[in-house]
Amino acid sequence: MEPTSEQELKQLLEEDKITEEEYRELLEAIRQKEVMQRPVEKATEPNPRTGYGKAALFLMIAGFLLPITAILVSLLLVLVLGRGVGMFLFLPFMGIGLLCELLAFIFGIIGWKTASGKIAAIGVPCLGLLIVPGLVLLSLFFVKHKVVTEEPEARYLVSHKAYPLDSLDGVLTQDGVEIDGDIFAEGNGSLKVEYITPEKRTIRLIETGPMGIENRMLIYSAKLRASGMGGKAYLEMWCDIPGKGEFFSRSIERPVTETNWTTVQTPFRLEAGQMPANVKLNLVIEGVGTVWIDDIKLLSSPLN
Repeated sequence: MEPTSEQELKQLLEEDKITEEEYRELLEAIRQKEVMQRPVEKATEPNPRTGYGKAALFLMIAGFLLPITAILVSLLLVLVLGRGVGMFLFLPFMGIGLLCELLAFIFGIIGWKTASGKIAAIGVPCLGLLIVPGLVLLSLFFVKHKVVTEEPEARYLVSHKAYPLDSLDGVLTQDGVEIDGDIFAEGNGSLKVEYITPEKRTIRLIETGPMGIENRMLIYSAKLRASGMGGKAYLEMWCDIPGKGEFFSRSIERPVTETNWTTVQTPFRLEAGQMPANVKLNLVIEGVGTVWIDDIKLLSSPLN
């Protein structure tokens, strides 16, 4: 029987059952066999899933901060410049943020064995339940805010005429009116009208002559303010359509009785072929008080 250990081999040598040379040969064979039977230790390699976990955590944080940053930047621009970028900034950043959250969830699942992967895989759905509905509502608010409260001038495509009313040049009614160099909305003055009788009075301001406009909405816009009004003031526009006659538009639904400057407009729909030969821009006062008018513009926009 072949010895299996050094102890058995030594015992055989002591009992003179093997020679000294056989002992050394068998001892060497036993030791080589033990070395071959030892388990090979594998080299420790870095876990590639650790990178997925860290990337998932980074994407989750970035996807949360991008829409918030867009909102803050838009509000800052409103405070500093008086205008914001609104949906032009918010929607792209929100889309990028949602994409980051989706990638963060996928990478979190891949790197689930890491702490960062678990945080991302669990955190993204939680953020979705808490944050995404709020962001969607906020984006809808931005859309509504942009459409409803945007200044009217921002939607006009064409400006045809502009009358700053810094002087009486071109003003048809000269009686009872004057240029006020102390109160004005823009430029160096405004047209001031003081009226002390309650009868209705029409102040003829401007006649444009032929206007090469058709198939558009013609809009008479001006800034008005009043003081001590015992009635109301509003804009009136007459359009002379060749072959059809004169037609008017009045801003009666938005008369001015306030002391602050107010942008008032009155539109007139010009169908195809209805090109005005002349447009008259008037100011109508009903009641007593003082009225200022400034920054007259004749604009147009596409028909809805």
